[in-house]
Amino acid sequence: MLGLPPGYDRLVADVIMCREFNGPREVCAALGEIIPLDPQQEEAVARLWADQEKAAVEIPGAALAVLRARELGFAVGLVSDIWVPYYRAFLRACPDIASLVDCTALSFRLGRKKPSEELYRAALEALGAEPRLSVMVGDTYDKDILPAKNLGLATVWVLSRPEREYRAMARVLWGEWPRPDIVVRDVAQVGRALDEICGGTGSV
Repeated sequence: MLGLPPGYDRLVADVIMCREFNGPREVCAALGEIIPLDPQQEEAVARLWADQEKAAVEIPGAALAVLRARELGFAVGLVSDIWVPYYRAFLRACPDIASLVDCTALSFRLGRKKPSEELYRAALEALGAEPRLSVMVGDTYDKDILPAKNLGLATVWVLSRPEREYRAMARVLWGEWPRPDIVVRDVAQVGRALDEICGGTGSV
């Protein structure tokens, strides 16, 4: 969108995903630390911020999956790479889910992005949860499943976008990366997977 040179995408992501901004002006000032923005680019950032505040929609079955986890006795933590406007959109679009979340470990608050294990440790600490009794549910292997496996959590891989996970699937099949405990096709299957993997006790 900004027409930046190759290689700047990660730098921009490190800025917008790892700082808690109050508005697009602060975003532009922070981005100006790595590359100056002209007025048109600043306007584009402002439009993107406004769009992102309305962009979130609930994934079908997500609220029921989280509710089922709570019914099974789980505590619920949200671990996410996310920036401020989209988190606000999530809160508006998914109030039923947000009300069931016991803690959040968000990149813009902690200053770290996935797959940093600090996000997962922060969630476990906030929940008072032991890794061996905890489950990570995620749709991206290298950012969700692998760091959780490294910490000793059980894992449910929601393989809803297999076209984005070919590399990860290959490395799992070749034995280079550990297999997730359960693979499901969509979020609607998560509740049943949690029941199967943990027998209804623990943390998620």
